[in-house]
Amino acid sequence: MQSGNGGKRKKPKKKGSRFLQNAKGFAKQGIFGRGTHIDDEQFSYFINILDAMKAGLSDVEERVNMANNVFDQTNEQEIRLASNQIVSKALESLIGFVDAPHLERYFTKFGESLRPMCSDRFASHVLQKMLEIAFLRALGKDAAQKSETESDAAKRPKPDAAQIEEQYNLETEFSDEHREQCRQFVVRISKFMLNNLEDFVWDSCATHIMRTAILCLVGVHVPKIAFEKSGVDMAKYRKLYTVPEEWHEVMKEFPQRLEMWPQFPDFPYEDQTSALLGAICIALGVVDKSMLKHFGKKILMESFLKPNDEANPDDNDELKEAKNEIEVDKDKGEEEKSATKTKEANADTEPPPESEADVVLPKVFHYQSAIILLETLLSVAGAKLLTQLFAMLFSGRIAHLALQRQTNFAVQRLLNNIHEASDLESAFNELQPYTEELLQSGLTGVVSALSGACLRLGAKQAQMIAALQSALHVTRDKEKSKMFFTCLIKLKPYEVVVDDQSTFVHLHGSLIAQHLLKFNKPIFLVNSILELPAAQLAQVFNTPNGSHIVDAFMQSTYIGEKSRERLIRQLEGFYVDLAITRHGSRALEQCFKAAQEAQKLRIAKELTSKANMTKGSPFGQLIYAKYRLDTFKLSPTQWQASLSQKVEEEQKPEKMKKRTASELFKEIIN
Repeated sequence: MQSGNGGKRKKPKKKGSRFLQNAKGFAKQGIFGRGTHIDDEQFSYFINILDAMKAGLSDVEERVNMANNVFDQTNEQEIRLASNQIVSKALESLIGFVDAPHLERYFTKFGESLRPMCSDRFASHVLQKMLEIAFLRALGKDAAQKSETESDAAKRPKPDAAQIEEQYNLETEFSDEHREQCRQFVVRISKFMLNNLEDFVWDSCATHIMRTAILCLVGVHVPKIAFEKSGVDMAKYRKLYTVPEEWHEVMKEFPQRLEMWPQFPDFPYEDQTSALLGAICIALGVVDKSMLKHFGKKILMESFLKPNDEANPDDNDELKEAKNEIEVDKDKGEEEKSATKTKEANADTEPPPESEADVVLPKVFHYQSAIILLETLLSVAGAKLLTQLFAMLFSGRIAHLALQRQTNFAVQRLLNNIHEASDLESAFNELQPYTEELLQSGLTGVVSALSGACLRLGAKQAQMIAALQSALHVTRDKEKSKMFFTCLIKLKPYEVVVDDQSTFVHLHGSLIAQHLLKFNKPIFLVNSILELPAAQLAQVFNTPNGSHIVDAFMQSTYIGEKSRERLIRQLEGFYVDLAITRHGSRALEQCFKAAQEAQKLRIAKELTSKANMTKGSPFGQLIYAKYRLDTFKLSPTQWQASLSQKVEEEQKPEKMKKRTASELFKEIIN
């Protein structure tokens, strides 16, 4: 397959890993960072600031004091210093913690030289960060569309630099005048970008600011943190904010103008413009689904279906014919009926599927930038647009795409977002014969995404299990069928697993097992799990990937109480081994939660019988304290009563749990 990068995805470079060491090395040669010149004293000051930021500051107050001191040092030199590589890093790291007067001063100074600042390869980073901070301060905490629950907060890891900065800018009390200045700055930068599209669309520095502006206008916050995780990695904890309606109108002008350009069909095939279209698709997915459908269809028709320049002319004719099919939407019902009749008539004479060499791929699948844009569009598209994308780009060639390392991620994204059961059935029928080949090639993510789609849409579940059994060579033999679970979590065929004594659990194998356990009829896998020796089960549940299988087993609505009780009973004798490890303790908690009273007593007895061993691990200590096992040692009856009371409290509605201060004081007075 022809590709802009040799058919392989580029691995993202680790930015900042050696930045400070390299900067200090160049300083010995008299080079104090790229960009504008700074003297030795200034270099030493800012490199020490970066060292302190990299090491991490203990609290927010220290960050605020340092930020204000640093920005004091830049007074009357804002533009010159921001255009230096070392200083821009320091400013970017600290600008989120500066007081209002400093930030407003930078608004003014950058506003006076906005055009060169947008294109400067160092100052543009500071400007982009200023836009993000202005966005957060303009809106405040009340603008968050979804407030975080206690359970969500508990699941979050320790806050990193991005979350600390976001929290500070949202929760700090700024004056109304400062918030208004921030709102005006967001709108000003966005309109400046809009009015200078022709200059900035292909500018590698300015386009980053443009994408940030587009997302800010719809209330999507993507953190930009020096030396920290990228915005993509931060998406898991990203929040959506409510913004003024007039901001939406400014954002909608970007796609309206761009789609009129004659260069629009070529945008997906260049890195900068492709990323810009991706940001627009995300923004439209938030504010205007109908406009997203129109914009996505235009990308599909004019760009994605564009014939590849170096393809065979006959192949290009086939793509043109396929392109015309999407235009016919009026008599869809009649077309489906006639297509069904044609299929039935030609069923006996249907030719075999095309070999991989004969598959004609549109231009989109030959360029990584276009594939990434396609993945973005698949993740935000509505049901109708997604069906069109599937029919025009994937249907008839999905197996070929799944087996290519560059395009299999697009197939995964399609399966993760597919809406229609009929589309899933079509995709499944194409992929099913290649299940074993996908596993052998290491392209296991496609199989995981396919099983997840079967679970989500409730279709092809029995066929999915059968395909996996066949691919893992555990069919037509009782002894082999007992090894189905072991083969599945390792994603290796029976012949290999028989001699494999390792405790390795494949990430996608674990995910597929979790999906299958939640299927309507998971009995085959359930029996395979229950027939394993307890020692082997405990080893599996002690692994990072294997521990989550217990969650699915205990939470599945299609697994009976007797099967759960049997698994809990089977693990008796290994609960101490589970309790003393990070991942095993998770599995123990799920078992304890699902256990009956008598089983809980046996688990508690086992843990307390080896109390020293249990409490010898930090995870075991947490389990010991959580389940009040000291109370159990003193009085099992009292422990059981307190446990029952705790269960009743947990089952009460949230409203009953939250009582007003006056109600609590009444209880104390009484």
